[in-house]
Amino acid sequence: MANEVRVPKLGETMTETELIEWVAKEGDKIEVRQVMVVLQTEKTSYELEAVKSGILHIITPINKTIPVNHIIAMLAETPEEYEEIKNISEPD
Repeated sequence: MANEVRVPKLGETMTETELIEWVAKEGDKIEVRQVMVVLQTEKTSYELEAVKSGILHIITPINKTIPVNHIIAMLAETPEEYEEIKNISEPD
């Protein structure tokens, strides 16, 4: 089952963040602790690292403000699973 990548809550008052750069690219093989994306909060920028390995499917594009806990990507465990999830897009 693919693993969801969600926006973490980085501070007690944080409710949203801006996704400013995907460091990893669509379809990249991601390893644990690899930086995937850069998030911008009111106070700082934050490099979000992978907590699991897998093949990256990006759901949320850059330059978008998103709420805490929002799914921004998925990590597929196998190439076959990646093929199944790669058409999932962000809801309107």
